[in-house]
Amino acid sequence: MTTIPQRLWLVRLGRDGEHEPEALDRNLLNIGFSMVRNLSAAGTRDQVLDIVRQTFPEAKPATQGNYAAQINQFVNTIAEGDLVISPLKSLGKIGIARVVGPYSPLPDGRPARPIEWLTTEVPRDAFRQDLLYSFGAFMTVCEIRRNNALTRVLAVLRTGRDPGDGVQPVTSSRRLIADAPATDEPVAEEQLDLERIARDQIERRISSSFVGHDFTRLVAAILTAQGYQTHVSPPGPDAGIDIVAGRGALGFEGPRLVVQVKSGDVTADQPALQGLLGCVQDTHADQGLLVSWSGFKPTVRKRTNDLYFRVRFWGRDEIVSALLDVYPRLPEAIRAELPLRPIWTLVVEGEPGA
Repeated sequence: MTTIPQRLWLVRLGRDGEHEPEALDRNLLNIGFSMVRNLSAAGTRDQVLDIVRQTFPEAKPATQGNYAAQINQFVNTIAEGDLVISPLKSLGKIGIARVVGPYSPLPDGRPARPIEWLTTEVPRDAFRQDLLYSFGAFMTVCEIRRNNALTRVLAVLRTGRDPGDGVQPVTSSRRLIADAPATDEPVAEEQLDLERIARDQIERRISSSFVGHDFTRLVAAILTAQGYQTHVSPPGPDAGIDIVAGRGALGFEGPRLVVQVKSGDVTADQPALQGLLGCVQDTHADQGLLVSWSGFKPTVRKRTNDLYFRVRFWGRDEIVSALLDVYPRLPEAIRAELPLRPIWTLVVEGEPGA
């Protein structure tokens, strides 16, 4: 990098990652917010707030202020050279980018900033828990300042690992609020994505407790709880078949699956996908399931639609979602290794484009 960045920002690319293709393919950050008006003349937060009030006249004043604060940060406060952290749902990774230009609206009016991706391949567990708490802000745009975050993200770029800041793990909601990302607006408890924080903790436990063949065993247990009869290949060379699964008392009924499982830091690539497709054909299975804890190469993810009726892809999000859906039906031994309990929390009013 030619200059040392001065600030670190969290920018989310849509609740379901709907703005990720634009960011990854065109190097343009877009925050949505249903904002389709040109903000070039709005150089202050008050001017942005005036436009927000005109655009969302029915919104509550507090909501209008929240939108204006985040849009103003994106349009006016983020400077060229600043770093941006973006969780990438489609890749199951965290992307780190450098802002390389000023605000410029897209043809349809949506606010955008040009970026240069420094990496799109950082696994979430490359960061220690205190930074993951900061990345768990519910807001679409916010600055991350606490716990020496910028220096540690730069270290991840250099070495792939977070060196930490000597900060003790957060153990209370009061500490959680205190360690929330800093912005020019107060951060309330409901602005934290508590579900994302909880899933980070679950993912860390899975990463440490289910390694190698034990991870395959966990995937088989999830499929069994979903109603499949499963057979797990023994440890060692498996010729591309880790699990076979079918419905019915003997597992002969469809859909009949061939499952290939990649654990640890192995990212599933095109050869892995082609190997699975070959196994599906050789075994006369109905479909394949490619499971990869560390995600998939872009060349694999881009085939999601054209292989929709032949292969499913399970990354971390899909694995955890499937596990939570069937958790009470998992074997007692697995529940002992991964002890979870459900909680209820108030649903937060969603943001446009969040």
